[in-house]
Amino acid sequence: MNVQRRPVDVEDIRARHPLADVVAAAGIELHQRGHGYVGCCPFHDDTTPSFSVDGIPDRFHCFGCGASGDVIDFVRRTRNLGFLEAVAELDGDRYRERSLSAVRPRPHLRAVPEAATADIPSSRAFEINQQAWEHFATPVGAGFATHYLQHRRGIDLDPLTRAFRGQIFVGHATHGWSSLTDHLRSQGVDDDELLGMDLSMRTRGGRLIDTYHNRVIIPITNERNQIRGFIGRDISGHPAAPKYRNPTHTPVFDKSQVLYRPTHHPLSPDAQVLVVEGALDALAVAAAAAAVEASSRVAVCSTNGVAVSPTHVEQVLAMTHRPPRIAFDGDPAGQQGTTRWLDAACIERRAPVLVSRLPSGSDPADWLAARGPSGLGDLFARPSNAHDPEVPSTVVPGRQLIQLLLDRVDDPIRDAVDTIAALAAQLPPTERAQLLRDSTSEMTRHGWNPRDAYAKALEDAMRRPPTTTRATPLIPVTPSLI
Repeated sequence: MNVQRRPVDVEDIRARHPLADVVAAAGIELHQRGHGYVGCCPFHDDTTPSFSVDGIPDRFHCFGCGASGDVIDFVRRTRNLGFLEAVAELDGDRYRERSLSAVRPRPHLRAVPEAATADIPSSRAFEINQQAWEHFATPVGAGFATHYLQHRRGIDLDPLTRAFRGQIFVGHATHGWSSLTDHLRSQGVDDDELLGMDLSMRTRGGRLIDTYHNRVIIPITNERNQIRGFIGRDISGHPAAPKYRNPTHTPVFDKSQVLYRPTHHPLSPDAQVLVVEGALDALAVAAAAAAVEASSRVAVCSTNGVAVSPTHVEQVLAMTHRPPRIAFDGDPAGQQGTTRWLDAACIERRAPVLVSRLPSGSDPADWLAARGPSGLGDLFARPSNAHDPEVPSTVVPGRQLIQLLLDRVDDPIRDAVDTIAALAAQLPPTERAQLLRDSTSEMTRHGWNPRDAYAKALEDAMRRPPTTTRATPLIPVTPSLI
């Protein structure tokens, strides 16, 4: 007996399941660019955003590995399904009500099922995350993850563990598809809670499976050591597996409100803050600081990507009175993320930052793996006009700030003077002089310093009392800091 299959209306499938929504629902961060979006490709080890979505309507294309197709092709590749299975997957629970419409003005945030989080009290949410962590961080799981980071990424956590009295910093999600789900169910966690906490997801057949599997697991904690969520770093090497799996929105996690910090220890008055892209970068920096007994003088944090919110800026500025350093990866995405921080902190908040520029294609974890803990000093070097592209360098971003200001202000001289003077008042003498010099040079290059008009106005502004609330004199950097 022949069974006649119902024809598939591909155009209807595409219309009902916008490609960008489905890509975001799969956990891939998208950033708006032109008429479409870009993100890191899930089909190869992509360190720069080479994955274009909707650049051509309803199509994706990776400029790195060449993968391309429509929404059905995307689901086929990411879920290892046939054509009809992919169509059924799209019409199943996994992609229902996952829309980017609520976040299109902020496309760096992922689409999430908001309704699933509404009924879980925060106290219960923290309790469930703690139960999940106990499953991930068994002696076997923690030992495996620690060994993996040391031998595959060159991150030795032993000094950090010793410095913080045996604290466990990483765990492991096994190969099993429902190991965590089954464990939490046995502890009384119901299915709505599993879904609402983003610890499980539903297959098209209605079965719950683990959100995290075959990953190193890193907990995101608050000051009371309560766990807000988990970052999962893929260790399978499967081309369809996203390198990182960050939490979606839950009752205790909102990416725009939360920073990842390996530790929340008290800091000394001369402490410096380093903002990095990824959790492994943060762990590498924290471990290196512990190895050279500088933990009290180093606070490292990550936004889990290159996005930044006003809350992130406020949290970073509250850690110390010294300008934070931005040390993003030495690639185009890292450069774009640094620009976002300059905009959010320096221009919007009138708070100075320094930039630690890394060699092209390198990140802080790579640098420390190659140089050992002594390489930490390179990330905190004094600003210098000398630049060696093979080593990190510290920059006072006067030129970049002028470029940002000239793109948006009505009165370039007045507005540049107001911004630069407010920032300079909060810097030590060496950094202040470099900011003033470089900003003047950039204004001159763009034709906005006729007859030294900008330089004279800036000099006059520097004589006036500062009006910013962060004008506390900062402790100069000393060579013995790290």
